[in-house]
Amino acid sequence: DYLNEAPSDGSGRWKVVEIVGVTWDTCIYRLQSSPPLEPHPCPQHAWHVEVRFGDEAREYTPVSTAEEWEAGRLDLLVKTYVHGAVSKSFGMLQTFEEAHESSMVNYTPLEDQRCWVLVSRPQVTLYLP
Repeated sequence: DYLNEAPSDGSGRWKVVEIVGVTWDTCIYRLQSSPPLEPHPCPQHAWHVEVRFGDEAREYTPVSTAEEWEAGRLDLLVKTYVHGAVSKSFGMLQTFEEAHESSMVNYTPLEDQRCWVLVSRPQVTLYLP
């Protein structure tokens, strides 16, 4: 099992389990991790996570629920921009299954494959009544 041993707050490496095309320039990236030990910090409010690829980071509002996040599932809707550094990194991702097959053929470590997304713990975007 290659799920990360996530910190208790849910931050860390999440693996890509599915990529769903929505339009020609937009996809939903379905991510999975070990369920966080701590409950969602802001389940009743609008929330977002920060995604980092190397030195580049962007904030995304998940299309999944706080309950799904607590179960170790996170869906991010990402639009690809021609000159976007982070969206370009998203565009180069493959699913964990594809990465596993590739690592077996090329004898490369699965940890080095482009099937991982570094995600922050949830943060409040907007406090709701």
